[in-house]
Amino acid sequence: MKTEVITLNKERNVTLTVCVQDIGGEYGFQVRPAVLVIPGGSYLMCSDREAEPVALAYACAGYQTFVLRYTVGDICAWPMPLEDYEAAMALIHKNAEIWHVDPDRIAVVGFSAGGHLAACTATIARQKPAAAVLVYPVIFPVASILPAIMAEGKPELPAPHQCVDSTTCPCFFAAARDDKTVDVKNALAMQQALLEHGIPFESHIYARGGHGFSTAASHVLRTAACARTKNWVDDSIGWLEEQFGVLTYEGFR
Repeated sequence: MKTEVITLNKERNVTLTVCVQDIGGEYGFQVRPAVLVIPGGSYLMCSDREAEPVALAYACAGYQTFVLRYTVGDICAWPMPLEDYEAAMALIHKNAEIWHVDPDRIAVVGFSAGGHLAACTATIARQKPAAAVLVYPVIFPVASILPAIMAEGKPELPAPHQCVDSTTCPCFFAAARDDKTVDVKNALAMQQALLEHGIPFESHIYARGGHGFSTAASHVLRTAACARTKNWVDDSIGWLEEQFGVLTYEGFR
């Protein structure tokens, strides 16, 4: 695996971490699917627990992986994070041949505030992903959850469930019923909008997991979670295979 960190915006400290695996030879196939991981952090920071640990989980399933650390903190105002996504996606498409990425098989995986951004990419971005994995996503943007980006005088954030239309990509959801930070009603509202517009989705609401469980692996888990919460990673990979096809020695089938 080859890795590098590319600066997308020096002034705003926006970076794209690139993790590229080989193709051909023993692998046979010439391109891989890809995921762009968008960590959470209330638009105040980008969580490390929701970054590379997530990328590595998808890399093990054969994906080329990218981690976007977008504009956060006091300098952050909408639509800066969405502009950061657009820059990252444009770069991935530009280098698709070099990075051995199938440009038609790129998904986003977003957490919490990063889930809000990922849901916006699925609904209003110029370059929509082929699929979106939304993990305890913020759908109702409120100041108590996203204080920095919703400060007085800053542009209003979109509510992704109000932006769903026929062009919205398929979505996968993972959340916990006992989440006290981002109520599970956020994910349910997005699902209702998808249902009304006939957009495919899959949902996994676990009994326990709280907020910020990431992959729910023991080394990143900071909340009490049921043993099945970690299953969302494998389930999302299986769901993506239903969207993209299964990557085999002979390519996708």
